[in-house]
Amino acid sequence: MHILRILQEAFANIIKHTHATQIRVTTSYDAQHVKVTVSDNGQGFPMDQKAGSNSKGLNNQLRRAASIGAKIHWASSEAGTCLTLVLPITLLG
Repeated sequence: MHILRILQEAFANIIKHTHATQIRVTTSYDAQHVKVTVSDNGQGFPMDQKAGSNSKGLNNQLRRAASIGAKIHWASSEAGTCLTLVLPITLLG
C-alpha cells in the first residue's frame, strides 16, 4: 500500500504542479534492489523545496518509503523532474 501511495503522490504532483506533457514510468532491478522511476518533462522545482514545510506530499513520500525500508531520490531541473523509488529485494521477497 505504501508503494501505491508514493506513486499516486508522484502522479498528483506532476498533474498539479509541473505543466508536463509527458510522464514516463520505468522499472529496473539488480541483485539487491528494484527501482521504479517516474519522470516528467515539466518545469521542475528547486531541490531545497523538497523537504520544506510546504511540501507535505514529498515528506509523506519520504516517511512512507522509510517505513518499508525503501529510499526516494529526486532530481529536478527546468527540463523536468525524476523520482526514483529504490526498494530492497528482501522487502519484496
